[in-house]
Amino acid sequence: MMKVNNTIVVSVGQAGNQIAASFWKTICQEHGIDPLTGQTTNGADPRGNWSSFFTRLGESTSSSYVPRAVMVDLEPSVIETVKASSGSLFNPASLITRSEGAGGNFAVGYLGEGRALLPEVMTRIENEIEKTDNVGGIIVIHALGGGTGSGLGSLIIESIKERHPEAPILSCAILPSPQVSSVVTEPYNTVFALNTLRRVADACLIFDNEALFQLAHKKWNIENPSVDDLNLLITEALAGLTASMRFSGFLTVEISLREMLTNLVPQPSLHFLMLAFAPLTPPDRSKFEEMGVEEMIRSLFDNDNVFAACSPMEGRFLSTAVLYRGAMEDKPQADAALAAMREQLPLTYWIPTAFKIGYVEQAGTAHRKSMVLLANNTEVARVLDRICHNFDKLWQRKAFANWYLNEGMSEDQINALRASAQELIQSYQVAEESGAKAKIQDSPDVAARASSREASSSDASSSSTVSLRDLVDKRRN
Repeated sequence: MMKVNNTIVVSVGQAGNQIAASFWKTICQEHGIDPLTGQTTNGADPRGNWSSFFTRLGESTSSSYVPRAVMVDLEPSVIETVKASSGSLFNPASLITRSEGAGGNFAVGYLGEGRALLPEVMTRIENEIEKTDNVGGIIVIHALGGGTGSGLGSLIIESIKERHPEAPILSCAILPSPQVSSVVTEPYNTVFALNTLRRVADACLIFDNEALFQLAHKKWNIENPSVDDLNLLITEALAGLTASMRFSGFLTVEISLREMLTNLVPQPSLHFLMLAFAPLTPPDRSKFEEMGVEEMIRSLFDNDNVFAACSPMEGRFLSTAVLYRGAMEDKPQADAALAAMREQLPLTYWIPTAFKIGYVEQAGTAHRKSMVLLANNTEVARVLDRICHNFDKLWQRKAFANWYLNEGMSEDQINALRASAQELIQSYQVAEESGAKAKIQDSPDVAARASSREASSSDASSSSTVSLRDLVDKRRN
């Protein structure tokens, strides 16, 4: 029998833990596990490859199933809420808090309180890894705007990679938006965290609050979407994204996180992904309004439906994966519609095969049929550029700089981290230009030149990349 890939979900900070709580509740329901007790009806086996995300306790009919989860926050309120609302589902030792909070400051999460908490967090993560047969990957859910999600989130990702270089790490990163913002220093925290996500994570899936706010407003007709509304959108997408890891069947083989990332990341420097979900009918109406499969596929590639505030159809798709789940009678139509769609996409000539389709027969809880699009698209540079622009507005005036300097960061470090974000943006711009050039000139020698330029640009960017940890160690010595 093939080993199931075991996935561990680490959630860090307020938003990360709210989303994780909602995600676990949803996938418990999909597998037939009670989200309050971790047990199944009459002791039956849960549906699907449950061991990919759960550990079984006990062998009898009274077995319970425990999420492979580690939840971490520097202040207790969200995790206390999770404890109060999830019964005996989670192992209490895996819900880790301190009393202070990071006060919206990356440096507190990365250098101060967060570093003090790190050994306890890593002990729990190691404990989860020991319980697995085969670590298929680690998903880290965190918001980059807050101090804990950005600072401690970065520290945890670096520490996991140091100890387990072979384990693929996917960061699910929520990017801040002034529409739903509570922290003035969000642009600083985000830019500082991007450096770790760029250097250490195997891939980073962007959830852009700017776009999510618009989606909840326009598609779900909510006048002033709350954080809970945005988190519900993210939960649906994460359930769809992980479905192929959690269910296999007649038409589907289990797709591990490693396999997914191998298909989506054409070269290590280009690993920031965006996502779209269909149908975006409000959850309370989904039973009554079903979208046809062709319409669903068109909507996936509609600029207005992507979970990032940009226009993918105006950029270049470096790689694409479409995950379909639910009623299978439409599979031939889906295949035909995707083949037709592929012809219309602005693809990049130097990655000719980058279009994968996965099918999962098990429907989600809200929709009989649904789809997730994962795309590595050069338009992500626009999203990152917006964050950097907001960073520059603060940094030019040195607004709130003392928050970071007082915690042990230096101006040189801060400038180096900003430069690292710029290099990331440039690597996507280079990929976009080289992809577009080939379309115009379409000759093999242009292709060779563009790809060597791409390679040299990625070498240049890796050689000048600065590690925050190196800078910290330098200053300490």
